[in-house]
Amino acid sequence: MKHRKRHNKRRSGKRNKLIGTSWAWAILCLFYVSNEYYPFQRVWEAIFSEQYKNFTEFGIKLPTQFSVHGIDVSHHQGKINWEMASQMKDNNIGLTFVFIKATEGGTYVDKRFQENWVASKKNHFVRGAYHYFNPNQKGELQANHFIKHVQLEKGDLPPVIDVEELGEVSASRLMTGLLKCVQRIENHYGVKPIIYTFHDFYKNNFDTTFTNYPLWIAHYHTPEPSNKTWGFWQHNDKGRVSGIHYPVDFNVFKEDSIQFEQLLLKE
Repeated sequence: MKHRKRHNKRRSGKRNKLIGTSWAWAILCLFYVSNEYYPFQRVWEAIFSEQYKNFTEFGIKLPTQFSVHGIDVSHHQGKINWEMASQMKDNNIGLTFVFIKATEGGTYVDKRFQENWVASKKNHFVRGAYHYFNPNQKGELQANHFIKHVQLEKGDLPPVIDVEELGEVSASRLMTGLLKCVQRIENHYGVKPIIYTFHDFYKNNFDTTFTNYPLWIAHYHTPEPSNKTWGFWQHNDKGRVSGIHYPVDFNVFKEDSIQFEQLLLKE
């Protein structure tokens, strides 16, 4: 019996080690997957609870280590009551800025752009306009299309180029076409445009061409984007805002309000 007990004890020890190892691998896998898939969002939220606090009115948790919060919208949000949106606050956090979709490719204009562009400023949002880049069309043509429909003013955010797909081109061709678009917009407005993209797309397709351009990165369910060069961070796409009937993307600015003001167009 004693021999049998010792034998069982040794087996029990091995089993406990295996269980411990299995749990360790499971946790590591869970952490990895949680970067990409929504069902594991609660893992990150639990770990980083000091940074992420629940805001009932907004319907999501916000990264409270940042002080300048904003949203981005297009016609997909429907007709917006901008007065209600501007007055919304939860625990003294309100919305400072909004990026508004203006154009896409070489011909498309968002049907609510002008309405949103005028009304957001009237209700004291700092506004910015963005262009959705079509990799299959010439970059300069797209820049001219954006310029035709977007007149920036003092106090606006720099223009944004939204890059999310390769289309029918290679990554190097994408960089070439995007650079032509960026240069044309920069020459016209006299300011470097902001590049928007999501984390994996930037990692897999961008080279060093746009290292010196402001970066707005989409990276959900993570304590902070792993790319340290970002200036704006889109951290959630399921927020709620008064006066908007559909889910809204939420963003933060990396620095403080003083540096945010310095970013805005001067003339």
